[in-house]
Amino acid sequence: MKLVCQRDHLLDIINTVQKAIAPKTPAPILECIKIDADGNGDVIITGNSIENCIEYNTKISVPEGGQIALTSKMFGEIVRRMPDGDVTISVNPDNNVTQIKCGASKFNIQGMNAYEFPAAPILDERFRFTLGQDRLKRIIRKTINFVAASEGKKPILTGVLFEIKNNVLSVVASDGHRLAVVREELKDEVPNSKFVVPGATLREVLKLLKDEETVDIIVSERHIMFDFGSYQFYTRQMDGDFLKYEAIISVSNDIKVICEKSYITDSLERAQLLINDDMSVRSDNKVPVRFNIGFNKIDISCITSKGQVNDVVPAEINGGELLIGFNCRFMLDALSACDDEKVLIEFSAPTSGCFVRSTTGDESYIYMILPVRLYN
Repeated sequence: MKLVCQRDHLLDIINTVQKAIAPKTPAPILECIKIDADGNGDVIITGNSIENCIEYNTKISVPEGGQIALTSKMFGEIVRRMPDGDVTISVNPDNNVTQIKCGASKFNIQGMNAYEFPAAPILDERFRFTLGQDRLKRIIRKTINFVAASEGKKPILTGVLFEIKNNVLSVVASDGHRLAVVREELKDEVPNSKFVVPGATLREVLKLLKDEETVDIIVSERHIMFDFGSYQFYTRQMDGDFLKYEAIISVSNDIKVICEKSYITDSLERAQLLINDDMSVRSDNKVPVRFNIGFNKIDISCITSKGQVNDVVPAEINGGELLIGFNCRFMLDALSACDDEKVLIEFSAPTSGCFVRSTTGDESYIYMILPVRLYN
């Protein structure tokens, strides 16, 4: 095999397909990037961890077709440090030794037999829909912080639910202590359906999204494909029953608070300074921030071994008074994901979750945070 590719273009391809390669893999071949080139100049470059797979299709100069699998990290670092210009990759078919050359720089590295490399999934497409990449980026950013970090008792919560009803897409994430629901109306006619995408996958998809283009989301029985045009990102659907989120967000709350988002986030960030400085409480959030709600204001306070902070946020309050505690970071994540200058926060009791919603009532986003019990 021999091919010639402009260095920046090759590096962009490598950076893209590397997002499918896991940091730790059970087999050396899964640490590789596969290059498959034919004599017509059609080249497919692939990264595959079994859980995720990215195939990049490009057309470059291919004097001689063939296949090779190269260790991703080494291959990427070599191309990254090459001078500007055309990179020539030549493979000895007898021993898979691969020469990578650009200008006066030349490397010889050991490749692997590409026939050992796992193939990309074959999709039995059920349906597809199209989203602007900027819209999908906004949806992921509004929900990704709410995904469970570890499998725990409910592994399905390390994923994100995509549910389509009456052409409205609801994207739902929860770690068991909080919940995010973001809704987007679809332009395509799509059947009612639901599937769960791994949160780790969406973090990698987020890195690929741009602002001007679209992405097709193709759904099969077992896999999801994000089609970016020149490359495709495949991932496995997660199995299991997600939370019955509609029952959670439909509860009635008597106390309704409207306040400027910037006022309350600034106050919480000041409280977070103390929490971050106290190693004894930072990891497991032993110290909550207290919300004392009433008289058209929220008194926000926090006490750690490093000090104490008190603050007052003006607010419009209807429905009564309440003293309640929250994980400061959880509340900040919810507020930071809101687009509006003012937010509606609903409460019912010191032991019940609070809800952050749009003041317009359009339900384009809903966040729920469970409280932290106050003992004194």
